[in-house]
Amino acid sequence: MRIIHNLSKDAREKIINILLEKRSKKELAEELGISSSAITKFINGITHPSDETIKKAIEVADEEEKERIYEIIAEDIIESLEDFINNSGFENEKIRNIKKLLAKTF
Repeated sequence: MRIIHNLSKDAREKIINILLEKRSKKELAEELGISSSAITKFINGITHPSDETIKKAIEVADEEEKERIYEIIAEDIIESLEDFINNSGFENEKIRNIKKLLAKTF
């Protein structure tokens, strides 16, 4: 998913925290193919999960976790679009189309 590349650090941390609700740091690290210390660094905001780690997180998530992860991704995208639209100081057809799309969605 190309959209993963544009996720905020906050959204990435939330995704990891969802998975940690049902797993230990060690278990999650093994599932993601990374070290337990990497998980600790994610939680403490020292580093953030890479695109590949987030993709793997989605793969290992159960259905309930996936639903929550996709909600986080959608919220992050919407917030990013709203921030861009409201702070760009620019208006063109594509931005108007995004505004219309967001207005229809909500």
